[in-house]
Amino acid sequence: MKRAIPLFLPLLTGSCLASAQPATPALLLPVKCEVGASCLIQKLVDHDPGPGRQDYRCGLLTTDGHDGVDIRLRTMADMQTGYAVIASAAGQVLRTRDGEPDISSRERTNLDGKDAGNAVVIDHNNGWQTQYSHLRQGSVSVKPGQQVAAGDRLGLVGMSGYAEFPHLHFTVRYQGKAIDPFIGAGPVAQCDAAGSAPGIWVPAATRALSYVPTAVITAGFASNVPPKSVADRPKPPVLTGPQAPLLLWVDVIGARAGDAQEFRITGPAGRPIHVQETSVEGGGLSWFAYSGKRAPATGWPTGRYVGHYTLRRDGAIVAQTETSGVIR
Repeated sequence: MKRAIPLFLPLLTGSCLASAQPATPALLLPVKCEVGASCLIQKLVDHDPGPGRQDYRCGLLTTDGHDGVDIRLRTMADMQTGYAVIASAAGQVLRTRDGEPDISSRERTNLDGKDAGNAVVIDHNNGWQTQYSHLRQGSVSVKPGQQVAAGDRLGLVGMSGYAEFPHLHFTVRYQGKAIDPFIGAGPVAQCDAAGSAPGIWVPAATRALSYVPTAVITAGFASNVPPKSVADRPKPPVLTGPQAPLLLWVDVIGARAGDAQEFRITGPAGRPIHVQETSVEGGGLSWFAYSGKRAPATGWPTGRYVGHYTLRRDGAIVAQTETSGVIR
């Protein structure tokens, strides 16, 4: 996804924008999830004023023009389980939308301007607003005019609107302009490689949202090559039996061209089955890869198989994971 998510309804105007010394809200993490475990940061605000991309730490965890923070779930099954989206600060609900389907934007030819999908906009006074986009269909639980406290439930993480995976697109605005919550109310123009900017998160959110430019989204075993898109994997891929191929697959955020990736599979009793190391070609925000081999003539031994995936950059490990599967 390369476009910014515009505010889907008019901004509030009037006295709330007139404060010369605005009280900056302190923001909670807007999803009830554990970053690095049940959810991940997929994209950040773009700080490059031109056609390139640059996140607040001078890295590449963004796309051109991206105006918010994308907090994603790992799988479609996680979306169905349900993760609550909450108000990041107290305020009044300005606008809501619900009823948009959770369908990948690749499958929708005309969004009719509803890029944000199901969404909520909250006014926090003094010109500050937050927007919560791509909520799950039927999950919006607040109404315009309603007062909410920080932490109140607004809906569930979904994939409505211009989205290719289940996530919350969280946008902070001051006087109608997008603000990077990792930087604060200053202009979104210059990155901070050292990460010294205080930002406007509450301390617990700041700790949870430590900068991680490369991470494994999910991994597993399969007997057939799984679809590359998360949206096309409504159920986890499976191993189908001793005579089928054995494949280790992985989804990664932030792989870069030239990174070295190693796939390692061990079978029952720790017996080595397969090892392959290749170079990442292209990379990008979302990187899907797999490796494996066909079953031997006698079939795979039944039992538990363990897969290890390691991604190295300039010799250092930048992401790794372990997964397992059973052949019966």
